[in-house]
Amino acid sequence: MCRAIGERLYIRYQEWWLSIHTEAVIQLDQLKLEDPDRRYYSPANYHAFAAVLDRLNIQPERDVLLDFGSGLGRAVILAALHPFRRVIGVEVSAELNQVAEENVCRALRRLRCRSVELIRADAATYRIPPDVTVIFFNNPFCGLVLENVLRNIRESLSEKPRKVQLICQVPEQSAFEMGLQQQSHFTLEREERFSQNVRYLFYETNHTSNAQCLGSSATN
Repeated sequence: MCRAIGERLYIRYQEWWLSIHTEAVIQLDQLKLEDPDRRYYSPANYHAFAAVLDRLNIQPERDVLLDFGSGLGRAVILAALHPFRRVIGVEVSAELNQVAEENVCRALRRLRCRSVELIRADAATYRIPPDVTVIFFNNPFCGLVLENVLRNIRESLSEKPRKVQLICQVPEQSAFEMGLQQQSHFTLEREERFSQNVRYLFYETNHTSNAQCLGSSATN
């Protein structure tokens, strides 16, 4: 009980300090986006995602973070508190994306990264920019949507071979995790559990696959 109260107070403090409103659970039917391969909006855990970002060895002149299913913008804003060269959020809901834009504007005075872009687009058809080095997923989709996103990541790596890290906040035995396990371009580096309900998986570019991309790039 005390821990739950403390967590709620911490969320309220963070929302106040950043001048944002991101604490909500929004079902797809509320957004008229019912799709069995997509998941409802639920924001990234403040404590856990902040801890994950703090441990990254961010190169300010190189690293670009992309958040798929950016929703109301919490993960984008937390990422922009760090010295990324650029932070991008992709969200299929125009309604959520508009609120996210308002949140970013209010939080701007706190941000270290001022290059923040929020894009209203379907993740399945979004072309991954060739400078993206970190991709965050908060269990946003699975099935065919995930398959298309992974294909788009592979195409981006073929266009510009590089190291890319996937950071995934997922529940146990999620369809998203099972979809990732079926691909070969990324290798599970580690798992971190921040609480019973908050679990992170970290994937990195498979060296063999990246070498294949390099070979393909050299012959084109």
